Amino acid sequence: MHRFFVKPEQRFESTITISGEDFKHIAKVLRLGKGDVIEVCDGQGTDYLVTLNTPGEQTISGSIARHYPSQGETPEMSVTLFQGLPKGTKMEVIIQKAVELGVYQIIPFSSCRAVSQIKDKQDKKLERWQRIAYEAAKQSKRGIIPRILWPLTFKEVLSEVARYDLMILAYEDENRQTLKGALEAVRKISKTDKPLSIGVIVGPEGGFDPQEAAACQAAGVISVTLGKRILRTETAGMVVLSQLNFWKEE
Repeated sequence: MHRFFVKPEQRFESTITISGEDFKHIAKVLRLGKGDVIEVCDGQGTDYLVTLNTPGEQTISGSIARHYPSQGETPEMSVTLFQGLPKGTKMEVIIQKAVELGVYQIIPFSSCRAVSQIKDKQDKKLERWQRIAYEAAKQSKRGIIPRILWPLTFKEVLSEVARYDLMILAYEDENRQTLKGALEAVRKISKTDKPLSIGVIVGPEGGFDPQEAAACQAAGVISVTLGKRILRTETAGMVVLSQLNFWKEE
């Protein structure tokens, strides 16, 4: 079934109205119309089964048949991926796969060994990255559209540590602390039933400078190993998110 996201203001009582690019895709590309059924998500964790009316010139509306909680979210935890800026189009792959694997938001950052940098706020990369997140959220039936935030400096990333129940660093030189061990430790001391807030820091292609790794540890970040093999930057985040999903199911 075709799936689309809408903003809260596009829903009025038992009717949902779709416009813009999604309208064009529904009416012009998919050629859907009166009587066809689509699934619509409000981006806040609720899905709607909608029976379409006849398309207008620029919009199409539909009647809500029923609504139900989105099945694509993990209420037990919220994961933010802090991703060192990679070169080329690797960030696009990282965003697509991280969204499919359940990430809540992605925050790129610059560091000593990062080749790619974004300095101009007029850079169109962020707009493209958010579009990729949107398409991946549609495809994977997410209940939200994960946000891609403006890149931070490495120092700004460290200032975010206190906001998370657990902040981990996927570090190639760590050989003792595992991700599971770090998760079990934080679960034992967690005293609330609220979703576990987890931050994951993944470096760029060149990894982390030793001084950056030391600064992470001083700020309270837990270094973890992802195994005996060295992973590419575009692989590490996927591995962490996959392991978090498995741990949550346990």
